[in-house]
Amino acid sequence: MRFLDESQKAQVGFQFIMDELNVMTCYGRDKKKNLKPFQRKDKEKLIYELDNLEKIIRGLQVNEGEFGKIECAFCKVKDIRNSIKRCRELNILDDVELFEIKSFCSLIDDIIKALNNLQLNIPELYLEDLSGAFKLLDPENKHMPTFYIYDAYSSKLKEIRDKKRALEERILLEIDEEKIKVLKEERLNYVILEDGEEFKIRKRLTKELAAYVEKIDKDIYIIGFLDLLMAKGKLSIRYGGIKPIICDEMRINLKNAVNPQIKELLEKKGKEFTPISVDLREGVSIITGANMGGKSVTLKTAVLNVFLASHGFFVFCEEAIIPIVDFIGFISDDMQSISKGLSTFGAEIIRLNSVIECAKRWQGFIVLDEFARGTNPKEGCYLVKALCRYLKKFNSVTLISTHYDGVVEKGMVHYQVIGLKNVNFEILKRKIDLNKGASVEIIQEHMDYRLERVSRKNKVPKDALNIATLLGIEDGIVDIIKKFYEKGEEHGK
Repeated sequence: MRFLDESQKAQVGFQFIMDELNVMTCYGRDKKKNLKPFQRKDKEKLIYELDNLEKIIRGLQVNEGEFGKIECAFCKVKDIRNSIKRCRELNILDDVELFEIKSFCSLIDDIIKALNNLQLNIPELYLEDLSGAFKLLDPENKHMPTFYIYDAYSSKLKEIRDKKRALEERILLEIDEEKIKVLKEERLNYVILEDGEEFKIRKRLTKELAAYVEKIDKDIYIIGFLDLLMAKGKLSIRYGGIKPIICDEMRINLKNAVNPQIKELLEKKGKEFTPISVDLREGVSIITGANMGGKSVTLKTAVLNVFLASHGFFVFCEEAIIPIVDFIGFISDDMQSISKGLSTFGAEIIRLNSVIECAKRWQGFIVLDEFARGTNPKEGCYLVKALCRYLKKFNSVTLISTHYDGVVEKGMVHYQVIGLKNVNFEILKRKIDLNKGASVEIIQEHMDYRLERVSRKNKVPKDALNIATLLGIEDGIVDIIKKFYEKGEEHGK
């Protein structure tokens, strides 16, 4: 395990991003399919990729017309790789293959003109000029988008076709069936001669085009590269992406980060996404807060943006400082493992073993969402506390959400969900009493999902009790719970 598996990509919102990444060509689709994270040794390459993406975005914003011409060309691009392979091996191309190569050369010319007007200053987008190959397939210099074996290729071919055409005219005028039969047999001879001459011409064209296959291969690569870069740019514009600062130290600083998938889902329900801000360093950072506090959303948002940066995307934040990580270890509810017969806790332990093996070898981003929630509270608390202490020794950034008290120790960063801390409960309860059917929605509207950095001694807020009270749990149960809290606090003194 080095990065996210397919189910985790869907979980954090990366699959949503990939679905929204609208490449237009078969070559762009291949680039998208084979996206891989940059390695730590490739820091300069990643920064260069992000700089190029910034240029593309600027161009898309100020020169929509020229990019529109490129997109128009992309819509017409066909997959000619098999034909180019056959041409390289001097397998004689047929008329359809020659037509598609001619069309490709014409489209390259259109894209070159548009790129020249854009002046993006990205050397990797310097396409090879294929006008020489186009001329081979346009001997009459008509610049038409069609292709066939033109008379201009051979005087002998022209002579054969002229004679065949004359015979066809005689056949149309002839009324004697015997003479028509003789004329058709004579025409057939010219058809055979024509096929033979066309074959020679296609053989010659294949050989001459073989001199251009390296240039065509390079242009195919560049089209895929440009297509993917433009798709990344349009995605960034749509969802408000920014260029992250790629740092050498193990630090993840996200200011007002957003998860586009969750944001879109909330907006469809008429709700707003609360951006998250965290500053995580090498070591362990812990987020505490009761259920309904949005801790899982915070973790998914952080994982998504770090994962995007590692793949050369802009990130969805106001500001971002992100390192290149060797791995991302994300542990949340693993429904896939559960479906294979493992308990939630068993699935977590198996995944944790893989994460720790990575941490022993590399520097990465470890994210644990309510680890050990499926075991009994006392053991769960011990497990999380031990895990935090153990992971602290690695040179990775670790972010753990928990509802257990007493987990945060010296040297660990403690974030807390603000939650219902600043809410007037009497007013909120009155609102709920007036509309009990929408009680959960009303609580969510008043929940403050932002994080605040607090002392390691801060206890987990009692929002669970508050929420239960607001939702109408029996007063007798509330009284008993409060007595438990009082006893617990007395023992803790």
